[in-house]
This record gives sequence, structure tokens and C-alpha cells, in this order.
Amino acid sequence: MSLSIADLPPLDNRRVKTSTDDVLVDRVVAGDILVIAFGFVSWETRPDFDFYGRLKKLEQLSGRHINKILVRDSGNSWYHRRVDGLGAHPDETAASLRALIDAIRPAKVITIGQSMGAYAALMYGLLLEADQVLAFGPLSFLDPAQALLYHERRWLSVIRDLAAKPPPSRYYDLQALGLSRAGALPDIHLLFGTKPDADNTKEAVNLDAMHAHRLALMGNCTLYPYPYSGHTVVQHLIDTRRINALLARIIMGVELAEEERVVTPDWHGWIADNLRLGGAPDELIAILEHHGFSHASSFAAVTAAAR
Repeated sequence: MSLSIADLPPLDNRRVKTSTDDVLVDRVVAGDILVIAFGFVSWETRPDFDFYGRLKKLEQLSGRHINKILVRDSGNSWYHRRVDGLGAHPDETAASLRALIDAIRPAKVITIGQSMGAYAALMYGLLLEADQVLAFGPLSFLDPAQALLYHERRWLSVIRDLAAKPPPSRYYDLQALGLSRAGALPDIHLLFGTKPDADNTKEAVNLDAMHAHRLALMGNCTLYPYPYSGHTVVQHLIDTRRINALLARIIMGVELAEEERVVTPDWHGWIADNLRLGGAPDELIAILEHHGFSHASSFAAVTAAAR
């Protein structure tokens, strides 16, 4: 890096979108929190950096600066092979990230990611002894035998490739990695959908829920199940306007007012139908809240329909 870490210019949307690098570091303010964000998989194009826009929004809402390191795995190898600018395998990448953390001197280190990025957030959060981890829909293992045992075939080609050509350092079971840690674990937040994976099924089968409960056995984990989301739980939280308040509360300890959503005519019809069929008002309110409507608007809509 040609510039001193203290002299780095601030990132902007254009650079984040057009950069050919695998790692970007935003303007540094020593003593502020640091968020290391890991990108998710992309098969058709190079993976994007993730959470930059959300973190900028969080800065605006909180009035506080956030140090940021943005990382992506251009090879879609669940951060086990080369990440240009950081390392050729997890231990090398962790060492480079540790050096950046030492140079930034943050008050707190947080790792975050979704799907493939969630695996990295957990793996590097544990390796770096981060203060906090936010993982949206993570796998808990990259082991072919366990994948077949649990019918986890979504990324089986990647899992088999890593087994056939293992990198010099590897962490194929995050539960085992967490249980092997001698010190205190990070404050781990696991966010996942619990909607059945297959459409039109009557079975309550969701692989992300299985992985979350495996990871919870490490300890120090808070589970956030979302019954109306599948694997893309971040998009669900965006669609239901809950992502900003959730990130503000977990990352910054700031409580934001609920984003108001108007209960639409379709939902009013759904409320009326369910009340007619014997649905309990409290349950209907809870379902509306799961879809991102505030408690106040949910309560008002159900109460009005029940009259």
C-alpha cells in the first residue's frame, strides 16, 4: 500500500463499484469501530463488495464514523483460496487482516457477511478474535460427508473441490473451530430464514436453520429466525424495511424508530379472511410484524378489522 493507513482517502460508491481489487479500506479514524464486510457468491460476474451502502447509511443515521474493510472472494471458494492483497489461504488472509486491524487501532472489530460472506465473517471473526460477528444465512461446514449427511447440496461442487484440492490452511467446520477457541468467543449474531427450502412443501425443512442451530452449540450465539424468509434473509429484511434498525441496534447500540409501512388493501383482505376463519388477533399482529409492518400499524389494522 503506497499510502499510510492514516492517509487513505474515503471510499465512494463509484470506486466500490468499479474497483478491480479484492480488498478496499475506507478512510481511517483511529478509535472508531471497524467493520470488516465479506462479499457473497456470484457465479455469473465477479462478486460485489457487500454492505458498503448499508454502513454509509448507518453512519448517516447515527452521526458516527465507521472504519470499513471490504473484502470479496473472486474465486467463490468460501474465502479458502487466494484473496488478492490479503493471502492465498485463510491463515495468510487472517494475518493480513490482523495487520490492518493493528494499524487502524479500532475500539471494536465487527465482521459481517451473508451466505458465502457469512461463512467468512464467522471464520475470520473467530480467527481474529473479533468482538462481534453478524452472519446472515451461513453454512456451518464445508465437509462433503456432512453435506451428504444433512442433504446440503446447494454448494456441493465447491465443497467437493475444496476437499479434492485442499488449501494449506482450512476450516471446514465452523462449529469445531468455535469449540476449539481457548478464549472468549465473539458476540455472534446468526440471522436466517426458516421458510421451507422447497416450494409448495408441507415439511418444515430449512437448511439455514439447521446450520444456525449447529453453530449455536459453540455458545455466545444469538439466533434471529425469520419465518417468512428463505436463504436471502438480507433481501427479506430490506424488503420489509427492518435492515437499518437491526444493524444500528447490533453494531452501534442505537435504537432507531420503526420504518412505517402502510398496511395495503391486500393485507387488509388477508386480515379479514383470517379473522373470519378463527385466527387469533395476537397471532395476526405478530405475522404482520414479521413482514415489516410496525407494531402500531399492525395493531391498528387488526383491531379495525375485528370490530
